[in-house]
Amino acid sequence: MPQFEYQLLRTSKISSGLRLSIHPEKGVIVRAPFWVPETLVRKFVEAKSAWVEKHLKKLQARTAPAKQYLAGEKHLYFGQEYLLTITEASAPQRTTAQISADQLQVTLFDGHTGAQRINEIQDAILRLYLETGIAVITEKVNHFTTQLGVEYSRIDIKKVSSIWGSCSPSNRLCFNRKLIMAPPEVVEYVVIHEVCHLVQRNHSSRFWALVARFDPEFREHRRWLHRHHLLLSL
Repeated sequence: MPQFEYQLLRTSKISSGLRLSIHPEKGVIVRAPFWVPETLVRKFVEAKSAWVEKHLKKLQARTAPAKQYLAGEKHLYFGQEYLLTITEASAPQRTTAQISADQLQVTLFDGHTGAQRINEIQDAILRLYLETGIAVITEKVNHFTTQLGVEYSRIDIKKVSSIWGSCSPSNRLCFNRKLIMAPPEVVEYVVIHEVCHLVQRNHSSRFWALVARFDPEFREHRRWLHRHHLLLSL
């Protein structure tokens, strides 16, 4: 029996076969036509179990360990690591976080303990990341939309699993909040990518030529995301 769980997705295609994939955040996914019985699906997974477990171990080794939100931890912020420092205040106050020199400084009420203390620190860091992230990304979007003479309807930063950015038919730009941890040039590449979709709604050669006009090193920046995305956990 496999030592892992998997998600079974049924397809409507009669001729498609069984397929298995491993997603960094969604886990093991098996796609099977609607007519294939679950007994055959289980046999298929069991036959692939050694391969799956091997790749799950590799994935685990490449994945950043979960943050504990303790003093001395290192946190990524626009490509740089900052040391988490915690200052306790005797009077009740809102927990705050700020970047200062090479430190990520959090100040909180010393009455917070246990899980509440961790949640307060985590929420304060997230607020800092989102507030500064939306400002940085908006500035970059405004710069490149001006260069191209196009307009967007709004900008959002969200928690999404498998995409770095998107451009809707209504010109709404959405960006993955994990980008706030990536190097500035990588963030800029994703912004350029989505802004170029305001001109070219596809991934044609003309689209990539437009991206290259503003980011000649876009291939390397795209590779960086592919290689390091597991280290970005927010």
